[in-house]
Amino acid sequence: MIDLAERGAVSAFEDRWLTAIEENNTPREEMLAALDILNRDGHGANAAELAWTWLTNENERATPAEVLELGRACMLRCADNPDMRAEMVRLYEQVYAERPGIGRLMELAGLKGNKSPRRALRTLEIALNVKEGDALLSRSEEQAARVIGVDHENCLYTLKAGGVEQTLDADELALKYDPVDANDFRVLRQLAPEQIPELMTKDPAGAVIGILKSHRGRIDADELKHLLIPAVLPAEQWAGWWSKARNALKRCPHVVLEGRNPVSLVYDAQGRSLEDEILPAWIKAETPAQRLTVLDNYLREARGRKTQLQESLLGRMRRDLSARIETARRYSPGDALAEALVLERLDESTSKAADAVSVARAILSEASDPADLLVRIKDSPRFVRSLELLQETRPEAWPELFERVIPRATGEGCEWMAQALLKGGHSARLAAAMNRIPEDFLRHLDAVCWLWRGPADPAIMALDGLILPPPRQLLPRLLEHLGQLVRQESTPPDVLRDARVKIRNALSANKYARYREVITDMGDSLAFTVYWTIDRLEGLGQVVREDTLNVIRAAYPRLFAQKRTDPWFDESIIFCTNEGMNKRREELDHLLKVKIPQNAKAIGEAASHGDLSENSEYKFALEERDLLQARVLRIQDELGRARMLAAQEINTSAVDVGTRVTVVAVNGGAPRDLIILGPWESDMDKGIYNYRAPLCLKLKGLKVGDVVTLDLDSGEQSYRVENITNALARPAS
Repeated sequence: MIDLAERGAVSAFEDRWLTAIEENNTPREEMLAALDILNRDGHGANAAELAWTWLTNENERATPAEVLELGRACMLRCADNPDMRAEMVRLYEQVYAERPGIGRLMELAGLKGNKSPRRALRTLEIALNVKEGDALLSRSEEQAARVIGVDHENCLYTLKAGGVEQTLDADELALKYDPVDANDFRVLRQLAPEQIPELMTKDPAGAVIGILKSHRGRIDADELKHLLIPAVLPAEQWAGWWSKARNALKRCPHVVLEGRNPVSLVYDAQGRSLEDEILPAWIKAETPAQRLTVLDNYLREARGRKTQLQESLLGRMRRDLSARIETARRYSPGDALAEALVLERLDESTSKAADAVSVARAILSEASDPADLLVRIKDSPRFVRSLELLQETRPEAWPELFERVIPRATGEGCEWMAQALLKGGHSARLAAAMNRIPEDFLRHLDAVCWLWRGPADPAIMALDGLILPPPRQLLPRLLEHLGQLVRQESTPPDVLRDARVKIRNALSANKYARYREVITDMGDSLAFTVYWTIDRLEGLGQVVREDTLNVIRAAYPRLFAQKRTDPWFDESIIFCTNEGMNKRREELDHLLKVKIPQNAKAIGEAASHGDLSENSEYKFALEERDLLQARVLRIQDELGRARMLAAQEINTSAVDVGTRVTVVAVNGGAPRDLIILGPWESDMDKGIYNYRAPLCLKLKGLKVGDVVTLDLDSGEQSYRVENITNALARPAS
């Protein structure tokens, strides 16, 4: 039926539908899904007629309450139909015949009238189920309310929110409020804050579930920490509480823990077994690395929960991998090798590794370019395993292959190959490979982070012919690379996420030992620039960001006196011109007078459509409201920090805000003018740069004759400052 509905074969669909009703053996979920598709594709009237037929048949073999439940599901998936409305009115009045005021409630809900079915059903369901003591949440402001009185006869409900009581009829109640669980964190914080400490102590998993319900079912550990500290937990208690909560959540069938650093928490109201959690992730995985992650998660979680591995799931994984290997060997040997290594990992858990190993060896032996195969292996343990197999299958060629692979290898792989080349007497190949690593931070980021940490064997860094940037230069380049990825809208999300994790881990390795050493040795000036860069850099995460800044504060206490007095770095000031100020004010006016009123109208129109729990337009409008409000606050804050530049105040003795800098390439070329102004005037096509951009930081304080390395659209090269003039001075008439 779903296939027929997708193809729009309405006549054939109707025949199949009637057969399904008569045989009564088709899952209800599939029939409802088919109705959804018909209605979506413009056959809502047909869907309503078929649903009516289904409902009529169910009247003969199900209880009125069961038929009512089915009728609700059908009405939400079909076009409006008078017969369906009349039948639903009859069912409600029959099922709730003993309920006082049911007739009045039916009138308010509008099921007999012209209100949309979705809105009428919402009103009925909320009004019939709400009772004294229940918690509600405002649909527009997220204000919690408690039901303190219910008058069934007159369909009136008295609420208390923020110390104020109000009485609403059933329709107003459904339009303005959503029912929520009593332990929803938004409810607890507003209505029962005194219960939070006890809940946090006695039932940490329950506390987290309440928070998840208030965050659309998903939150990561960093967000959770930020939410709880210091409002609920002192900072020093976080580690102990989170450890206890995490252990409890692992045993909770309603919460799934995904990933790491930070771990993500996902709420599932139905509750799932471990296999229920793993199989969708396995099906969704698109790459060998993703499949390996899913497999490792399964093995780890099964051990943690002390459950037996299910052979049905392992068999499904084994068949999928074998089929992928067979297909990929003909078209993509690199992917075949990666899949074979995943299969080997799978079979290690069942003592069946021999077949997978033989397949991996055969792929490496047959490959015309094994190096190209190896760089496709993204997981460190599997990557090292592929190196071991390469040495076995290519005993003569592996040194040359390792030299080619090192720049694009994982950190663990770099270390393993470096040790192998050093022990094998191939130090020249190792030095050549390492010298190529800093050439491409994007493709070689793993290897760059390995260089930053430093190889385990000090002898590696003392090789003849090794020419590497010192760590004090490598650190700013790592930070600048992350900053570029963050700023570029074209950066793929997975690339940005991968870079953030790798750079964050590199800086924090061994309790920031390498970072402390480099910061201490770099001197005030460069440390000042690093501090400012980290302070404004997005992507390091709150903990790593604060830790790295604290290291600089401890090493250079004088730096912060300078930070407070140097306007260039003063966060309380934003330099701008009169034109830039007007442009920003116009943007604020447009938000306040055009965009926000338009959004408010959109929220009202979306809310009038009825049941908002499945109303994507309403959700999108609320999300846009939050974004617009945040944007207004940000611009108002920036305007409060604005400081107008005046032509008579510009100092041209050195590069500063408001200057026009003329530079010429040392090796020859035409002069280039760079105008340094505020963020609101920035226009790179016109040569106008934000004074806080990395390029301008390199120019700051330079004088005529100074030489600096810049990247002005043609790669990095040396430029000499030829002239510094006032960018705001009007030209002589």
